[in-house]
Amino acid sequence: MDIKKFNLYMSILKIGLVGIGVILCLFIIGGPNMENTLETQEIFREGVSMSLITSFTGFIIFASIGLILLFFVLQLISNPKKTILSIIGLLVALVLYLFFLMIGTSDTNESLALLEDVQVAQGTIRSSSAGIYTVVFGVFAALMVAVFGPLLGRYRK
Repeated sequence: MDIKKFNLYMSILKIGLVGIGVILCLFIIGGPNMENTLETQEIFREGVSMSLITSFTGFIIFASIGLILLFFVLQLISNPKKTILSIIGLLVALVLYLFFLMIGTSDTNESLALLEDVQVAQGTIRSSSAGIYTVVFGVFAALMVAVFGPLLGRYRK
C-alpha cells in the first residue's frame, strides 16, 4: 500500500472518529441535567442516546487496547531491545504504583474538605493518591534525567 494513501485513510479515520465523538458529546450536553425530574433523567439513561454514547466509548477503549497490544507485538519483532526497555519501564511504574497503594495515605473525606454529598470511599482516596504520587515521582525522575543526563555525558568523556 502506498504510504500517502495510508496516511490519507488514517486521517479520514481520525477525523471520522472525532466527529462521531463530538456528535455524541452533544447528545450528553443536550440531555437532562440535575434540575430535571428523576423520570426525565431515567428516560435519558435508558434511551438510545446514552446507549450509543456508551457503546462508542466501549468500542474506542477496546480498539485502543487492541492497537496498543498490536503495537507492542510489532515493535517487539522489529526492535526488541527498546521495546523490552519500554515494557520494563511500564512494569516499574506499576510496581511503584502498587508500592504507594500499599503504603496508603492519611487523607480522609474530612481532611480533603469534601462536601457531605460528595463523600468517597477510602479505597478511592488511596488509589487516587497512589496514582498522583506515581506521576509526581515519574515527573521528578524525568526532570533529574533531563538536568543531570548531559552532565553525566560530559563526565564520561
